[in-house]
Amino acid sequence: MRIAFAGTAPFADAVLHGLLGTPHQPAVVVTNPDRPKGRRGTPQPPPVKVTAEARGIPVLQPGALRGDEALARLLAERPDVVVACAYGQIVGRDVLEAVLCLVVHPSLVPRWRGAAPVERALMAGETELGVTVLRMTEGVDEGPVAETRLVHVPREADAGEAYAALAPPSVDALRATLAALAAGAVRWEEQRGAPSYAAKIGPGDREIDWRRGAREVVDQVRALSPHIGARTELLGERTQVWRAAVVPSAESPAPGVPTVGAGERLLFGAGDGAVEVLELQRPGGRRMGAAEFLRGAGRALAGR
Repeated sequence: MRIAFAGTAPFADAVLHGLLGTPHQPAVVVTNPDRPKGRRGTPQPPPVKVTAEARGIPVLQPGALRGDEALARLLAERPDVVVACAYGQIVGRDVLEAVLCLVVHPSLVPRWRGAAPVERALMAGETELGVTVLRMTEGVDEGPVAETRLVHVPREADAGEAYAALAPPSVDALRATLAALAAGAVRWEEQRGAPSYAAKIGPGDREIDWRRGAREVVDQVRALSPHIGARTELLGERTQVWRAAVVPSAESPAPGVPTVGAGERLLFGAGDGAVEVLELQRPGGRRMGAAEFLRGAGRALAGR
């Protein structure tokens, strides 16, 4: 079969790597246009594009996989199936009607349908994640299922670690589905159970509400690390928090109040107990450990 692989994010790149050198290596890759990054705004290619070009695989960057022009460019590659994985675009009805489309989705649908399944699952404190290969329909992640894999992640794993754990079983499930398709032996099953939705992470999802429980705050921080970043105000600056831990304490500071603990520890009061901030990033700066911060700008906290 000729496979078109549509993906953009690093998770898609990890899955693409698992197909290279196999009978399921894509004949063409579809990804988002290059985006400006860094202070200079230099356009940077998605990781999927870099991987495809290194292997001599043609790359299409239509902006959205819908409309006459995008469809014509796709069909010119004569794909038997389109595999979408962390693509970041809605695939149009015209494409769905022209070619079979699969989705590699990092959740056990119907749980956490939508744009941010891993992040939302970690925010909810879940440790049993999973991956599903399903047929794409016009409803978001609502199609029938071909393969699923259950994946356990450690309680303190961040999103980067969770995505890394999900990539190998995603490849396994996808390769099994593609092999069954080639043999005409796929057994599609309708989704069962009540759905839940993983909405795209917005600015409000990044703001830490210290009135919440310490465990909830830490789950928020790890769900948004290392790619998005939770935020709070610290010394009058909007500061990103990349790593944090729960600190059980009977004498915690008031919610949102930063204090310096023994051993150069940066603590914030929460709705119950306290949170230790382990890694943070000031505006325009680099990521640093709390001890380094407290030896620099954070010395101002010592007088509180």
